Amino acid sequence: MPCFQRCEKEGSALRRHKSVAVVASVAPHSLASRLGLQPGDRIVQINGKRIPDLITYQMVEAQERLVLEVEKKNGEYWEYEVEKAESEGLGLSFTAAVFDGIRPCRNRCLFCFVDQMPPELRPSLYIKDDDYRLSFLQGSYITLTNLTDADWQRIHELRLSPLYISVHATDPEVRARLLGHRRAGEILDHLRRLAAWECHFHAQAVLCPGLNDGPILEKTIADLVAFWPYLQTLAIVPVGLTRHRRGLVPLRLFTREEARAVLEIVHRAQEQFLAACGSRLVFAADEFYLQAEQEFPPLEAYEDLLQLENGVGLWPLFKAEFRQALTKLAGEGKRRGKSGHYTVITGTGAVGLWTALRAMLAEVFPRIELAILPVMNHFFGPEVTVTGLVTGGDLRRALRETPPSAETCLLLPQVMLRRPENVFLDGMTVEELRADVSYPVKVLAVNGEVVVKTLLGLEE
Repeated sequence: MPCFQRCEKEGSALRRHKSVAVVASVAPHSLASRLGLQPGDRIVQINGKRIPDLITYQMVEAQERLVLEVEKKNGEYWEYEVEKAESEGLGLSFTAAVFDGIRPCRNRCLFCFVDQMPPELRPSLYIKDDDYRLSFLQGSYITLTNLTDADWQRIHELRLSPLYISVHATDPEVRARLLGHRRAGEILDHLRRLAAWECHFHAQAVLCPGLNDGPILEKTIADLVAFWPYLQTLAIVPVGLTRHRRGLVPLRLFTREEARAVLEIVHRAQEQFLAACGSRLVFAADEFYLQAEQEFPPLEAYEDLLQLENGVGLWPLFKAEFRQALTKLAGEGKRRGKSGHYTVITGTGAVGLWTALRAMLAEVFPRIELAILPVMNHFFGPEVTVTGLVTGGDLRRALRETPPSAETCLLLPQVMLRRPENVFLDGMTVEELRADVSYPVKVLAVNGEVVVKTLLGLEE
């Protein structure tokens, strides 16, 4: 049975520590719930030691005896002594995965998206993180340029794997120029160290035309694939540019022909590695196929879809889910007469894809009308065509310029919004949008089956 005792004496001193874990939620009927812990409480120490991050917390939590030093949200200081089974967790989740502050990026990347953000947005959008712990815990990409000897030792001792690594180029001079860091060219030495420790990693290369495509890309692919099987996947991603690049190094987007040349390199490498390794290993982001005006590969060509968060295979997966849901739900004849009018909101780059989905829908459910409203991105600039960067202000402008039918329902992809608040990048909330328009608004998960069910009125 857990027990606790109150201790007021040390509270004022321990409250000064910045490295605290702030409780976000407490699982019902858990140990933490029975102890009376609540959201907003702060875990200052466990067993006399500060807990810097979720990695350490999960290791300590597995111990059978715990002494928790907690600052309650009302300012009181409590100490809890807990005896439990090794397999029993406390039932806590936290507001962040690292408790002592995010490790900042030390690079000056030529293509850094944060440097291209307009001013006066919410502070979290300007954070440049390069934290190996978030790489392990959440799949964030890191460059390995800011690791200390202690960081490397911890990665080794804990076998933190897989990590997600922004390589961009293996040529030392090119990588140093891209990252704006004199030691960035040591990337192959860092990867050799990880491989020697049997740590797996995923990699990405953000390409800038004329800088790290062509022969430099071919070298990068060849150098990285030499680390297989520790290399799990490599994503090839085009640079993203906004209109807010004043004072930055001039960069441009890929032309159609240049994007096709990149895809030729990727497809040629895939054929070679599939024969040699049993995996394609290298995958191009969806954006490259859109820029090249080429059809996507079949879904199975993306294998286990391990680079979805990098925009690799998102549209092929969505299209497959959409088609499968249509086939499944078309079996009941009564639904074929289903009618309705919807307008899907999208970035300008995905219009062709939604057009194809609309044609598939019309074959099965001809009475459901699906309009497509592409939103020009004035906030970041017209070069930004992805749906996830559409802002509330630009959406409102598009609705004024091209008003949908009065009976329509707006379908808003979740990728435009920060969860759980449902806030656009420019700070507008969905509730503010609803108050400003005369149409009903539904927020959609990025899932083809969810979209079909919504169109049929079958959403949960």
